[in-house]
Formats: sequence, C-alpha cells, structure tokens
Amino acid sequence: MNSIPSSPYAVGQVWRCKGRTADENPSLLIDRIDAHPKGLGEILHITVRDIQIKHRGLPGGIMTSLPHVPVIAQTFELSDAELIGTEQPDPTHIKGYAEWREAFDAGRAGSYGIKIASILDIVERQLNGLPVR
Repeated sequence: MNSIPSSPYAVGQVWRCKGRTADENPSLLIDRIDAHPKGLGEILHITVRDIQIKHRGLPGGIMTSLPHVPVIAQTFELSDAELIGTEQPDPTHIKGYAEWREAFDAGRAGSYGIKIASILDIVERQLNGLPVR
C-alpha cells in the first residue's frame, strides 16, 4: 500500500519568495488549507504581503498586500519559497475566502498554480483595466 506523503504546509506558516523585481520580496502567510474536493491535493489560502502593486484607485497608487489568494503547492515551488516563521492567520482573508468558496462551489473559481510574480502581474493588470497576458 502506498502512503500519501504529509504536506510541508501548515496554517500559520510564513514563507518568503521571489517577487517581480529585486525590491519586491513577498511574504506568504498560510491562513487556511482546504483539501480539494476532487482529491487534487491541497488548496492553500494565503495572504500575500510586502508587495508593490500599482492601483490607480488607491491613495498613493500602491497596494502592499492581497488578503486572500488561493494557490496550490506548485505556486510555492515555482516561486522558490522558503519558510521563515509562523504567526496567527490574518483575519482579513475571511471575506475573500467566503466569496471565493461560494464561486468555487458553483464552478466559477479555482486556484493558481503559477509563480507569485505572475499572480501579481495578473492582479495588477486587472486592477488597472489592462488585458491579462
């Protein structure tokens, strides 16, 4: 019988990864972990901090965190993430998680399996009305 390897990820872990530039070093706080309902592994719900996303609608024009981003383990691997500590989950993720969960259950949402830098590019383009490449 094959055993399923245990996950290296846990709620409360903080990871550091590569950003889009040398000045951007995002931290990833794991707020929640869900088992994929179709047995496709784990969905990690993270808060992404220490970022510089241009957003014309904000005072100062810069967003420094994303409170809820659903990803799979591949995102951590592709982003060269390193565990740097632990802390309590960020409660600001709850609203975004609830919205995502409703859409996911209805088949209208998923999770990212790409680099954090690519996710940040997508979010920045969407926030500024630019086409996603």
